[in-house]
Amino acid sequence: MARFYFNLEGKQNVYDPAELAFDNELQAFRAAERLAKDLAIAQPPLRGTTCVVVTRRDRGEAYYVSV
Repeated sequence: MARFYFNLEGKQNVYDPAELAFDNELQAFRAAERLAKDLAIAQPPLRGTTCVVVTRRDRGEAYYVSV
C-alpha cells in the first residue's frame, strides 16, 4: 500500500503530519475530492482560494484538487 499526505495550500495552508495508506493513486485522489467537497461545504471562504494537495513523497508526485 502506498502512503499519501493530504495538505491544504492557498488562502489557508495546513500540512498533514501523518500519512494515510491507500491501495493506489486513484483511491487517494477520490479521497482528496471528497475532502475538497466537504471543506467547500463546511468552510465556504476556502472555495476557489484553497487546494487539497495529495502528495506521495516517495515518488515526489502531487495532485491538486480545488476546494
